[in-house]
Amino acid sequence: MFEEKHLWQTSFLWMRYLNYDCVHYEKDKNEVWLAHKKRQHVVIFKQGTFTTQELDFDKDRIVEHQKQIAEFLGYDIKRYDVYVLTDKSFNTVNFNVHEPLQVQFHSIHNVKALRNTTTHPIIKRKLGQKDSKSLKEYQKRVLNQNIVEKAMYRFTPITYAVVAINVLIWLIVTWFTPHHTDYEIINLGALAHFNVVHGEWYRLITSMFLHIEFQHLLLNMLSLFIFGKLVEAFIGPLKMLGTYILSGIIGNLISLALITTSLSLGASGAIFGLMGALIALMIISRRFDQKVILQMVIAVVVMASLTLLIQNVNVVAHLGGLLGGVLVVYSGYFFNQNRLYFYILLGISIVILTLICIKIFMTSDTNIYNQIIQREMHDGQYTEAKDMIKQTYQNGYADDVTYYLSGIIIATQDSKAEAMAEWERGLKYFPNSPTLNFHMAIANRSLGDDKQAKSYIQKAIKASPNNQEYQNLKKELDD
Repeated sequence: MFEEKHLWQTSFLWMRYLNYDCVHYEKDKNEVWLAHKKRQHVVIFKQGTFTTQELDFDKDRIVEHQKQIAEFLGYDIKRYDVYVLTDKSFNTVNFNVHEPLQVQFHSIHNVKALRNTTTHPIIKRKLGQKDSKSLKEYQKRVLNQNIVEKAMYRFTPITYAVVAINVLIWLIVTWFTPHHTDYEIINLGALAHFNVVHGEWYRLITSMFLHIEFQHLLLNMLSLFIFGKLVEAFIGPLKMLGTYILSGIIGNLISLALITTSLSLGASGAIFGLMGALIALMIISRRFDQKVILQMVIAVVVMASLTLLIQNVNVVAHLGGLLGGVLVVYSGYFFNQNRLYFYILLGISIVILTLICIKIFMTSDTNIYNQIIQREMHDGQYTEAKDMIKQTYQNGYADDVTYYLSGIIIATQDSKAEAMAEWERGLKYFPNSPTLNFHMAIANRSLGDDKQAKSYIQKAIKASPNNQEYQNLKKELDD
């Protein structure tokens, strides 16, 4: 025997998992209308015992009022499915219509038949389980017209998946790299100007899924859960994922153009892209009342403010992501509504992104590995710095300064002779290095070999003629 709760539970599950909207409810007939705009489909759930005349009237009402229904919904409907939850079965053949539109009646006389109204596995499983929610709770959710609250009820698999991936990566990183040194972080895929200009473009994406501190992860995943669900509910899973990734990439590109000497990681830029997308959707749709807009503005401001509490926050990536989210949504909107505006926006975007890429490659790159090694040396961690230098050699990112730093460590831990041998190895690869030649000059002078020292200092001055320190050493050697 069916209860009224079955009607509301089924309606809610179709809304949550199949993205239908409740568009009409007739209390006297215990009848709920659900509609899906993209599918141009209406599902009607009725619960009770109905006469043949009543069901025939329902059929005629649908067929004869197509124009009014389309005007009410704002789009045409191609198919209607009427599910009658009743203990008294009836022959549906007499009520079905095939022209000019499809109207299909279904006699649902038990829970098994109710489960077969859809092939969705989660809906089928939930309809077969005992449920603790009350009829009024389901009824409240189905009839709720608050756009934001309705969106939060939706099943949003992409949002859940992205959150799960971020958490899983954090757990793996925490387990296998517990020290979280900058060198470890950059090897994990963090964003760095030096690496990107050397061809590691994948970091534009990998950095979005990398978190180190738990507080950073918690805040970002909370924001992603809220804004991801909203955007996915409004535009769909694939478009939401595209907006998320593209916004993050745009934010990272802008960050690289302006910040060249530090690491960047985290999903914040992409999440701000979702915020930007949500703002654009509110402006475009014009379906949001003042209360909803105020709620969303407060949420965006609060989450944006909380991110500022995180140390070393990349504000540039955040603002870039926000702009990227707005840009992606408006591009999609103009593509469907006004192709001329779409091509204009696309052209402007391509020009701006091209200029940003030019700026990235025109900006002189600083070897971030050397910076990390120098910080370790400054903290007295010479053994760790030595290991980092070895990895830098293996990765092919060593330059003359790397060899210089290696020599300093060797001089500290071993001997000056071995340090000089290291610098000489560096000069084989970088013969015009002013740094290596200068320090070789100093080392040879300390050994009393002024002739060799003069040879090295001349090479250093030739490479960097305006360096006053080099000139002073040459003068001392000449005297």
